[in-house]
Amino acid sequence: MIMRPSNHPTAILILAACLIFSVPAAGHADNLIRFYPEFQGSGFYGTNVPLRTSNEEGDFAGTLVAGFYLDYTSAARYTSIHYDTFAQLFAHNTQFDRAGEGQSVRLTDDEHISDTTKLRFDELYYRDAPTVANIISSDQAPGFNTVAAGLLLANDQASINQFSAILSHSWGSNWASELAVHQTTFWNNGGNNNSQSNESFEQGVSTFTDYHFSNRFTLGLGYRFYDFRFTFPGRPGEEAHWPFVKLGWQPLENLYLAGIVGVVISYTQGTDRQAVNVGGLGLAEYSWQRLRVKVYGGQEPQLTSGFSGAGNLKEVRGVVLYDFTHRLSGQAGGGYYDSNGSGFNGQVISWGFGMNYRVNRWLSSHVGFVQLRRNETSASEFLPSGTQSGKEAVGNYFVVGVNASVEAFRWSWQ
Repeated sequence: MIMRPSNHPTAILILAACLIFSVPAAGHADNLIRFYPEFQGSGFYGTNVPLRTSNEEGDFAGTLVAGFYLDYTSAARYTSIHYDTFAQLFAHNTQFDRAGEGQSVRLTDDEHISDTTKLRFDELYYRDAPTVANIISSDQAPGFNTVAAGLLLANDQASINQFSAILSHSWGSNWASELAVHQTTFWNNGGNNNSQSNESFEQGVSTFTDYHFSNRFTLGLGYRFYDFRFTFPGRPGEEAHWPFVKLGWQPLENLYLAGIVGVVISYTQGTDRQAVNVGGLGLAEYSWQRLRVKVYGGQEPQLTSGFSGAGNLKEVRGVVLYDFTHRLSGQAGGGYYDSNGSGFNGQVISWGFGMNYRVNRWLSSHVGFVQLRRNETSASEFLPSGTQSGKEAVGNYFVVGVNASVEAFRWSWQ
């Protein structure tokens, strides 16, 4: 049975309120609720607004982000909800002006069941506005994650919902296991030349058990199962099985390496088509005094950006952060995202740099540059207006803005 989460954030907000205010029956020494209203205002100049392969237009634009952060902390639980809505105004291309159409809701809940058992819930809903303005001005630039990159490849009014539940347990000083279920729903209105709305679903389960040979080295085995379903007529369901080996290694005090690698076996339902590919994901983190470096990448089965299909996702993204002073920091980074499936292939390449200055505890300012490159090969009905299949769209964006977040409410009790 396929669960279909609501495409409106109201249900998520109601669930968040229930989780935050449903305090466990057992008494706890410290309980704390905090509320942070937040605001972001930024302006940018883009050489290609929106990101097109033809008829490019440069323009100045402003983006406003308003929302809040609410969390609850106790000895056995940490729960939070982060909500933002966006507005964007253009100096000349006023037909792209939007307010309230882009929305982001993130809900997390960490349950401390015992000293050896933890449970985590994570829910993300993101509704994209029809231009790149919201993503360019967000903290995803320049090393976009798969959600932001997928929305850049999708057409107007695409949205995504992701849910996961992760149960982890330590069997002693050396053995540990994890069991997770996840679901992704991608809505797409069918393209500018196609009025039919499409929905894509991906749900699955993953598990692994590893052994800690020391505090710096772990090795284990795991398995992931993916189940894909689509509402697009004639598109059969697909599934993938991925057994893998898991590794974690800290060769130096400031360097951490982790990854999984295995064989992905994919099937298309109702046919005899199957494929065997190598699957793997890797992470490298390095920190030294004021410097932090993080690189992530690999290949795995994934939805092809909501275009009613499944395929292989290849991605690499990284960022370098450096604290010049306790108030001034800089970053540089980029990402590569390749979504390849039946009838569709798309790439997003991004890179950029920026500076952030913290004025005080609740106010900061930032300035930066981001370049985006998008290339799509797809059926024409799925392409955004002004986009030609197989041609690359390039945009350069110069951004300046301010961020404000104030602790407006705090309530603690025992």
